[in-house]
Amino acid sequence: MTNFDLDQLRTLVAIVDCGNFAAAANSVHRTQSAVSMQMKKLEEVSGVSLFQKKGRRHELTTHGLTLVSYARQMLQLNDEALAHFHCPDMNGLVKLGVCDDYVNLVFRRILNGFTERYPNLQLSVQSNSSQRLLRQVVDGRLDLALINIHDNTYPATPLFTEKLVWAKSKHVTFCKDRPIPIAIESDCRWGRLALELLDRAGVPYQVVLSAADFHGLNAAIESGMVVSLIAACSVTDKMDLLDWLNNDNLETSIASGLCLKPGASEPAVLALSDYITEWYLRRNQTAA
Repeated sequence: MTNFDLDQLRTLVAIVDCGNFAAAANSVHRTQSAVSMQMKKLEEVSGVSLFQKKGRRHELTTHGLTLVSYARQMLQLNDEALAHFHCPDMNGLVKLGVCDDYVNLVFRRILNGFTERYPNLQLSVQSNSSQRLLRQVVDGRLDLALINIHDNTYPATPLFTEKLVWAKSKHVTFCKDRPIPIAIESDCRWGRLALELLDRAGVPYQVVLSAADFHGLNAAIESGMVVSLIAACSVTDKMDLLDWLNNDNLETSIASGLCLKPGASEPAVLALSDYITEWYLRRNQTAA
């Protein structure tokens, strides 16, 4: 009897969880064409159609829904078995800090599969600004944190460079000949950087909102009230890029990485650090 391929099943589940082939491809670190080929092979093995096209979307058939249910069970057993033999004594609580800008990315993509690999580990996740998280890591109140690296004095290992983009609501337009309504986050370096870029390019603007945190900033963008400079990975499905503002003169990026508390040696902390680092290494290789 032919066996199902676990990698193909993992991709099938990723398509369901991420909502489409493109997002799933990023999640499993493959190209979109490779994901399509995996699904074709999965249909050949199962002998049924797993997807049906409705407009530009691929939707699961009844057979597809059934296979997803089996796939989740098979992957869970596989990951539990691996965890049992590879890290039977890995347990405890790990306190992770996440810069506000990367919360969605961390929960939707990076940590996907972590609890399956380490079922006995507990995570405590806190989001805040990079500077505040850094202080908590240095003081030992957090075990590690994913932060933006503002300068060379930051004791963090660079992992990736995140592009910053000008985002707006999908349902509004902004004219070039009128001042752009801008929102910035209070006491945030990116807010100051946004205004510097606009001033340098001679783009007229008006700061209409100073948000208390990143979540308030996102809500303001999605409402259609403002435009703001945010990380590309933070753009939601309710947002779009303001194309004429995203040009060479107004493009920028920022280095980000991991910082660990002084003397970190606990196996659980190092396991999470390695897991996040491996995810970004795969992402960087895919992007190259």
